[in-house]
Amino acid sequence: MGLAGAIAVAIALFIGLPLVLLLAAWAGPVGWITAAVVLPLAVLAAILWLGWVKRRPDDGPYDRPYDGEF
Repeated sequence: MGLAGAIAVAIALFIGLPLVLLLAAWAGPVGWITAAVVLPLAVLAAILWLGWVKRRPDDGPYDRPYDGEF
């Protein structure tokens, strides 16, 4: 994904996520629970999944033994 794709995703999240939160709050108590619990957990899962999928070999000492020095 290039710069244009990243900008499109950022704009979609900037507009779409608040809209989802408003619709969930409009739905009543079940929507409030969804907005307060399910959506943050979904965002956390997406961040962790993207961090795992998009990792590179030079991101950290995955394949190198730790020798105690920096």
